[in-house]
Amino acid sequence: MKSTIVILLLACTTASYGKDKKTNKQDDSSQDSITVVAHLPSTGGPVTRFISTQHYSRSYVYAEHESGTLTLIDVTNAGKPLLLADMANQAGLVAATGTAALVSDAPAGETKPVAPQTLRIMNLSDPLHPTVAQEFKGVTATSNARPGLILLANADGIWILQQHFALDPEVEKSYAYKVIYGESMYH
Repeated sequence: MKSTIVILLLACTTASYGKDKKTNKQDDSSQDSITVVAHLPSTGGPVTRFISTQHYSRSYVYAEHESGTLTLIDVTNAGKPLLLADMANQAGLVAATGTAALVSDAPAGETKPVAPQTLRIMNLSDPLHPTVAQEFKGVTATSNARPGLILLANADGIWILQQHFALDPEVEKSYAYKVIYGESMYH
């Protein structure tokens, strides 16, 4: 039986911020959202697990494939991930620290694969009429690579999603007041 995970988005209203004048896209800074920022085709078969790590100011993700292949991805710029290495026959990934990985010699088939699941990005800005913004079928691995960054893997490859939190108009108003007058408006 496939399990279903629903990613809930909670919405709130805020003031417009940084609107792009070149496009007619509606400014969505007043809505919380999760969006796909990148997609990498998977070359080593189904991904069974992700391990996230850092090295200095770089963010890395190790993707472990059912076949024993280990893929290293630089996700420092989530919108432009860099596939750094595909290492075949690495068996099981035990741990990763920055650019170092500890792998076991146990065959990859000895680990029980996770049953594929369906994940949905839900938009609940109108709680009485929730909508499915995007659906991912056959997901075999997920990870919160770093705060605000989510990775999913399915037969189509590795999906990199980014969380965007709505701007709070009260915080913006207080900050603007402090910048202009040098003091908090709530003293």
